Amino acid sequence: MEELEKDKIERNEEMSEEVKGEGPPSELEQSEEVVEEKIETEVEQKKEPSLEEIVEELRKKLEEKEKEAKEYLDIAQRIKAEFDNYRKRTEKEKAEMISYGQEQVIIELLPVIDNFERALANEGDYNSLREGLELIYRQFKKVLDKFEVREIEAEGQMFDPYKHHALAQEEVEGKQPNEIIEVFQKGYYLKDKVIRPSLVKVAK
Repeated sequence: MEELEKDKIERNEEMSEEVKGEGPPSELEQSEEVVEEKIETEVEQKKEPSLEEIVEELRKKLEEKEKEAKEYLDIAQRIKAEFDNYRKRTEKEKAEMISYGQEQVIIELLPVIDNFERALANEGDYNSLREGLELIYRQFKKVLDKFEVREIEAEGQMFDPYKHHALAQEEVEGKQPNEIIEVFQKGYYLKDKVIRPSLVKVAK
């Protein structure tokens, strides 16, 4: 009788052990399953694209670049057209300014010519002719002043190759080397620009 009770107790203990083994998974087992699922998901996500997908992606990128290139070309063409129009406009304005400037000079010189003709037509004496020529000279000088044309100082000045052109040299007592001692032809500025250098003789 005691042996039967002992066997029963042993069987109950074995069944209890089996029941314990079949219970819910431990936290470690659950963590391992989660990691495995995550790895499988990442592997699926990193799956290499097919050839068709690669070709389609490249085609889309090519279309985008072609669109960008066309936009840049349109911008460049517009800029070129605007620049061409600007260049033509400025060239026309420049030509008009030159033409207008020439016209103004001629208008200012016409009275000088009129006075020359009057002086030459005068059959009077030499003094009258001289007075007429002096009048014309003063009138012409006023025209030059109006257009900011002025003489270049030369005689007694030191030679400056930017303003003077030496035609001769001469040893002169009391004069410094390269001092201008004679002016053969006057030079002129137009504003600050030398439009004709003075022709001079300088001391050695």
